[in-house]
Amino acid sequence: MYLDQETERRFLVNSVRNNRGIGLIAVIFVIVIMSMFGLLIARFVTIGSTISIEDYLWAQAIYSAESAAQLQILCNDVGGNLGGPDHLSTLSQVGQFSITIGDDWGGVASPSTVSVQATSTVAGQDIVRTIEIKYRL
Repeated sequence: MYLDQETERRFLVNSVRNNRGIGLIAVIFVIVIMSMFGLLIARFVTIGSTISIEDYLWAQAIYSAESAAQLQILCNDVGGNLGGPDHLSTLSQVGQFSITIGDDWGGVASPSTVSVQATSTVAGQDIVRTIEIKYRL
């Protein structure tokens, strides 16, 4: 029932020889899992930076449109000697954005509306923001 020492030693040596490949398989498994985590992290970083760039460009577009609208209203009020009511209707560019201005200026004390569209194409993506301001001078 009991094995002698020599047989027991051979049994241990054979069992160790039979398990030699398990370490290699474990290392390959760990490397594959770690590389998958690395790819996931890289993907999330890329998506996050793309989203923040888009948010930045959308904010730039809205601020450009608001600036053009405020300048148009200021010109209608003949404020700051900017050239009178139709001076900014020829404004076509604010920063990197093309500007289209629509103004139904009806004169002092009458309700008016100015609408401005800021448009740009950055990295193949069209960015368009339109605002409309109702005002009375």
